[in-house]
Amino acid sequence: MRNSTVWKKGIVLFIVVLFVVTGINVVSKNVDSTLLNLDSNDDAGYKKDAGTDLPRALALYPGEVIDDTPGRGRTGTMSSSDTNDWYFFSVCQGQQIVFSVVPPSEFDINISLWTDRTVMVASSNNSGSTPETVTYTATYSGKWYVWLKYISGTETGQYTFSVVFNGQNDANSGTDAPNTRNAALLITPGTYFGFLDMNDPYDWYKFPVTVGQGIHVKLKMKNIAYLTDFDLQLYDPSGKLVYEGNQYYDDDLLYPADVAGEWNVRVDIFPGWIDVPQPTNWSYYSYGSGAYNLTLAIESSAPAPPGPIPQPQITPIAKTFKVTNDPDSTKDDFGYLAAIPACHYLDGGKRYLAPIIYTGDATPTAYYDDPTAFGTVDDTTQYLVDDWNAYLAMHDKTPVQYSVLLDPIEAAADIATHSWTSPQTTAVVAVDGSGFEDTVKTVLKRTATLRRKAVVEEIPGDSDKIVYIGGTACYPMFIGPKWCALNVSMFGTGGATPSISAILPFYMTMAQDWWPSPYDGEGPKTDIYYPVTRMGIWAASTDIISNRWNYKITKYAGDRYRFKVADVDSVINAKLTTTEASDLLVFLIDPQGNLRAPDLPAWNGPVNPIHVWNGLENPEYNPWRNWHPAPHTEYSAEVLHPEKGIWTAIVVPRDANGSNVKYTLNVDVRTVSQDRADATISAANAAVIASLNHMPLLYVTKDSVPAATASAFTTLGVTKVIFVERGEIGSAVRSSLPTIEKDLKTMQEIVDEIKSYPASENYITVSSLKTGDGYFAPAALLAAYHGSPVLPIEDAPGNPAGVADRIETWRLWDGDYYHGGRNSGSLPKANEPVNITKLGLFIQLVKFFLKKEATLPPLGLDADRYWNEEMYKGMNDYIVGLGLDRDGPEGYCFIAPRDDIYSILHSTMMGNNSYAGDIPGITPAYSSAIVVRDILYPALIFANPGRNITTSQLMNYPDGSNYGHGPSVFTSRVIKNIFQSHLRTFEGHCLWDAHLQRMNEGASVMYYLGHATGGSGISAQYLQTENCSYPDQIWWDSWRGYHYDYWQTSRDNGQVWYNPQPPTLYDIIHYKWVDQQMRNLRSNAIFYTSCVTGDGDGPMVYLDHGAVFWCGYAGARCLSPVSEQQAELFFQDIMVNGEPIGLALSKHLWKCSRDYTTGDPYRMYNQTSLQLNMIPCIYGDPNLIIYSPEWTSPVPADG
Repeated sequence: MRNSTVWKKGIVLFIVVLFVVTGINVVSKNVDSTLLNLDSNDDAGYKKDAGTDLPRALALYPGEVIDDTPGRGRTGTMSSSDTNDWYFFSVCQGQQIVFSVVPPSEFDINISLWTDRTVMVASSNNSGSTPETVTYTATYSGKWYVWLKYISGTETGQYTFSVVFNGQNDANSGTDAPNTRNAALLITPGTYFGFLDMNDPYDWYKFPVTVGQGIHVKLKMKNIAYLTDFDLQLYDPSGKLVYEGNQYYDDDLLYPADVAGEWNVRVDIFPGWIDVPQPTNWSYYSYGSGAYNLTLAIESSAPAPPGPIPQPQITPIAKTFKVTNDPDSTKDDFGYLAAIPACHYLDGGKRYLAPIIYTGDATPTAYYDDPTAFGTVDDTTQYLVDDWNAYLAMHDKTPVQYSVLLDPIEAAADIATHSWTSPQTTAVVAVDGSGFEDTVKTVLKRTATLRRKAVVEEIPGDSDKIVYIGGTACYPMFIGPKWCALNVSMFGTGGATPSISAILPFYMTMAQDWWPSPYDGEGPKTDIYYPVTRMGIWAASTDIISNRWNYKITKYAGDRYRFKVADVDSVINAKLTTTEASDLLVFLIDPQGNLRAPDLPAWNGPVNPIHVWNGLENPEYNPWRNWHPAPHTEYSAEVLHPEKGIWTAIVVPRDANGSNVKYTLNVDVRTVSQDRADATISAANAAVIASLNHMPLLYVTKDSVPAATASAFTTLGVTKVIFVERGEIGSAVRSSLPTIEKDLKTMQEIVDEIKSYPASENYITVSSLKTGDGYFAPAALLAAYHGSPVLPIEDAPGNPAGVADRIETWRLWDGDYYHGGRNSGSLPKANEPVNITKLGLFIQLVKFFLKKEATLPPLGLDADRYWNEEMYKGMNDYIVGLGLDRDGPEGYCFIAPRDDIYSILHSTMMGNNSYAGDIPGITPAYSSAIVVRDILYPALIFANPGRNITTSQLMNYPDGSNYGHGPSVFTSRVIKNIFQSHLRTFEGHCLWDAHLQRMNEGASVMYYLGHATGGSGISAQYLQTENCSYPDQIWWDSWRGYHYDYWQTSRDNGQVWYNPQPPTLYDIIHYKWVDQQMRNLRSNAIFYTSCVTGDGDGPMVYLDHGAVFWCGYAGARCLSPVSEQQAELFFQDIMVNGEPIGLALSKHLWKCSRDYTTGDPYRMYNQTSLQLNMIPCIYGDPNLIIYSPEWTSPVPADG
């Protein structure tokens, strides 16, 4: 967002200087125009003088509401210094034009009517203040011009005028083409002209066609009706809508007739006046009128249109499996696993599905300043249940309720005997792992007194001690082990950004402070606080050397402790306690010296009321700008995926001033039980195997067959078993089992078994065991759906989850709070390979500080490339080693809490060689609700009454420009077309209340394009604001955002850019208030193009409320023409061609991002991929296919 903010100021200047106001703004009939200052809206509602000659004429819209918005005002002013006003309008040949002017008292104004070839055809030259009128029948369709000429008058006078068209001549009929299909006007192949306006919203035509002929209809209006869009709809002889032409402006429709008879085509207006959103407490911005050109040709044939989007075939089972949440163990999760083969299975070539839900999980789903607002995991689950029940009710069914027993062994036996009948000769067996415990060892316990000491050094901004290192201006300092944290502050002016760099041994920037100064008001830059993770050469850095500012560098003394981690299957938990509340912090540093914990929160500070900015213009008290934990008696830090080696815990105060503090530091290392890991992974994969075979899953203990299981064997007649026992965890019980048909003792054997089934997809499900919670259960359900193995991330070589932790921690600490939202930093990049060893870098740095000739690489050593490649390699080596690197791109889905497997890992797996998604977890019940919604999506979407509607919030878009670089794109126009594909209805919005109403009433797809405000909220058009040029104006909703501060509307073309400061300030709706006001989204698919949102809590808010997934970006500089061009291709693939979202997104990423899956050097060092740091995210199943209106509601089977 830092770089995006720089763009914003440039964009505003660019718009002010270069943007030509050629558009006309329109408001629906509901607009309250009394709120406008009519005296200031001349000429014709434009708030500026009409053109002084024909080429600069302003457009009028005679067939639209008169409301004193541009082109729809009917007054103007003239004077001796303003003697010519030119206007134009669109009219159809054969229509009678009547243009009248009433001059002000004691003024004389003449008028004349002109063609587009500058030929005058009529005039009125009455003397004095007598009204003037010209009447003329148009001889062609298109633009006609009128000239108002000042003759005499004193000072400035206001005239009124009217323009009226009499009659219609659609298709040379001498009348209007009817507004209904039954009365459609008969036409033959040829070219015709017609006219539409607010009182004539449709023109219907009919024509005969025989089977096999191609219906070819062209509609042109771009050069005939100014800034007006008409669309086409094609109907077969039965009256069924079969195809549409929805390009913004001219359309070209070609369709093969599959039945003989009279076909119909309808011409209508977009957004128009009838088929528009119905506002309640706001006004909708309707527009559209003028002439059009329609050409009908009957071809000998035509290519087939895009086929229907494939609907995943499922047969829902009218049954709900309910698991009682047990937060203190994984018994509920092992019971969940046993339910999987009963609720998901293949039989007779059909896929049968029923939901499994957790009940009794009151964990809050709140992320901001109120930990209890506004929902719980149970609420998220209830949205799922409501949709499930609503879907079944459409088929006159209610679900059978089945409660899974609390004990997993008994639960599995009960499910088996209720869901299968004898003889069921084969069962799948695994060891119940709910009873195994991890071991915890205290590796460090110290009680000590921290003696507070801080040293302050002040350096002028143009000091000769500031030197350039790797392209960055640095004031280098040697920092010894005594000093445990640094603050670098900057006082003065000049727009410089302070930062902290670790020159040796890391050679990269660690922290920055770029907000609020200079972007929201000048002021001291004091926010940076960073632990000194290793002694060495550190630096106070900046991007500008200037005598207009000074550095103030503070070093904080603290205590360092070392401890050993001997096993990667470990978790580090550090807890710092004090008797009295203090500011002491604890940091965990890995063996390489990287900061690994704690992470900074995504949100900082209180949340202002809805529509009120947090920290606008840098107020004197600005709690949103820096991280400063409140005084506390306990402070913790955790690392879930540590590397082996010697770790460091740092205890250091947050503040320089204060008293000495006595503290106790405990560091525990919890080692994952090998039995727990083997039993859990075995059982998760056993559930997949049982599902693929439609066999029951039964449990044994490590050394015996429980009575409940033995009874189930007998009841079902089980004589054979598939025993899944990774690590031979069941070796002691094998002899007690029925005949073991298959004994799967290793991960490789388990993978090979699952991949041997025809239903197994090229898909890999990955979870984590580190939290000790049951995320393996929903992971197994998703894996069963895709025929995928469930892999533990802990077994991957190179610890990719740990690398992801390293990257995310660095990004969070290198970022800054922007209006309260943590705007994560971007890993440094280089424009060519960095081929230097640690020793080589050390030698060059020594030469540099000895003032000898040295060659230093760019600061950061392209950590973006090499860290991401390290992470990708570990994951890829993992699947290659298991034989899972198959033909075509692999699909990955990671299921774990977001601070367990960070989203950067699934993002890095996206590219030409693979694609990925992430099912985030708050609790296993939360992840389960997302998984169940995703796999039942082909049925649940029918519980959404607005499923045929797509919607958007398009706030920042280029529309023919390119933000000063890259290709010119027309994003809003492309979205308008694609979002109406397959006979969808597109309803765009820009006011929050209107957007919210559509979301709550239902839509299948929502696309947001705009600022992220540090990932803290969604932007919108203000309903009214003092922070603009027109503080009394009540603004309107419309299908896309508009430059309201420049008196433009959505009719206008060209770049639209809302800003985080006036002019064109956007309304901010913090996600806290989105969470409060949003209801069940009913499987709406959410897409975002905005910076860093994917790294914050916004995606969770949508998932909390029943979104089927969230797709967007966690990185910076995402608002670019290249990224928007990519978005257009992406939406074409998923909404027109019906491709899975993950595959479609991944294959286009190389156009604007680095592709770590291929390592393609061109993409690594291409200008675009060097500039953009997008970090794509899919929170949901990456194989999901978006709903299309051709789909039919699957018929459920009885439970």
